[in-house]
Amino acid sequence: MRAAKNAEYEQVLNAVRSWSTAQQFMLVQEVLKTLAPVESLPRTPRQTLDQARGLLTTGQAVPTDSEIAQWLDERRVERYGQ
Repeated sequence: MRAAKNAEYEQVLNAVRSWSTAQQFMLVQEVLKTLAPVESLPRTPRQTLDQARGLLTTGQAVPTDSEIAQWLDERRVERYGQ
């Protein structure tokens, strides 16, 4: 029975290959419409925030205010030469 399904699949695939690109595209759209929508759980803002924080995690210590001020000063000197 599996071989029959594979043969039928190949027949359909070969028939579709002979169609124009526009016809193939229309078929794809129609097939996608038949698929049941995937239901996802509603996301809460908290989950999104936690995920964003996770993306920003580097494993390094958080810079101090004085380090950041020093970086900004160094950048200004590089940029403006003062």
